[in-house]
Amino acid sequence: MNRLRLIQCGVGGFGRVWIDNHSTRSEDFELVAIVDVSDKALEQAGDKAGIPRHRRFATLEAALDAVAADAVLTVTPPAVHLEHARLAFSRGLHLMTEKPIADDLAHAREMVGLARQARRQLVVSQNYRFRPPMQKLKGLLASGTVGEFGHGHLDFYIPADFTGTFRQSMRHVLLVDMAIHHLDLIRCITGRNIVKVFARTFRPAWSWYEHNPGLKMILELEGGLPFSYSGDWSARGRNTNWNGNWRLQCAQGSIHYDVDRPDEVSIARSSRGFTHDTTQEPLKAEPLERAEQSATLHLFAEAIRTGRPAEISGEDNLWSFGAVMAAVQSAEEGSVVEVQALVAKA
Repeated sequence: MNRLRLIQCGVGGFGRVWIDNHSTRSEDFELVAIVDVSDKALEQAGDKAGIPRHRRFATLEAALDAVAADAVLTVTPPAVHLEHARLAFSRGLHLMTEKPIADDLAHAREMVGLARQARRQLVVSQNYRFRPPMQKLKGLLASGTVGEFGHGHLDFYIPADFTGTFRQSMRHVLLVDMAIHHLDLIRCITGRNIVKVFARTFRPAWSWYEHNPGLKMILELEGGLPFSYSGDWSARGRNTNWNGNWRLQCAQGSIHYDVDRPDEVSIARSSRGFTHDTTQEPLKAEPLERAEQSATLHLFAEAIRTGRPAEISGEDNLWSFGAVMAAVQSAEEGSVVEVQALVAKA
């Protein structure tokens, strides 16, 4: 099968991770050009990836004028994504963005609308979905092995130090910059959209952030099921990993994932009443054929080839990004916010 031709925008920072591990190693794509505002990033990434100098560009528009391509990958700040969407779709190309899809919900909705009008694929690289433990949680919950799902909880605690970067002064930093992964995971694992959000962000006295790195949320999933979230990016002590610690409560027991066993999930069962007969069954999370960004890149290619939207399509992602934006509104207003009211405007 012929590989699709890909232009990657953003090749420094996390874009370099894509270059080193994914876009240059894809079975689905041939990297035909790179774009970055930094000459140094273009030189380093281009030399490493073997991209000739005449296929290195300062703007996506210049790349599109000079190079024939099928798709664009943008690993750039969210505020740039709409501009890249307008350019890509106006030239008949497909687009995949890093998370979050855009810098605000209005721009995200416009991107989805542009993709729909152009009949091109818009995909968001929500790579946390494609980690073995997260897929294991999803499979166990879907199978009904522990009975009907009733409610859940997720903890996220990492003392991340971003001093000297934009995150140091970002408002609602954990919510806006990181929780998109976890809210998207909640949707993926439970198979239910988040329909209502009540959120509070806060700044502990010891925090090194200018604004609020702490977050508490009560979410309502489709069907009226509650899910809670607790996190702090300035929390020292016993930390989670980037996936967070999970408890999914079901009728016949609970399903767990935590940092102590990062490659496993477990099922716990006990009798009704004040008993101490709990049994725990550890389950290995099987390796995936494709994981992380390699999986999202493959899904992007499949969507282009088949014309069927990927599970991580821009339209689907409005529910994840919309939940984040609803949480921001909730934290600032002190109110419960309905996600559908925001997403339905798309």
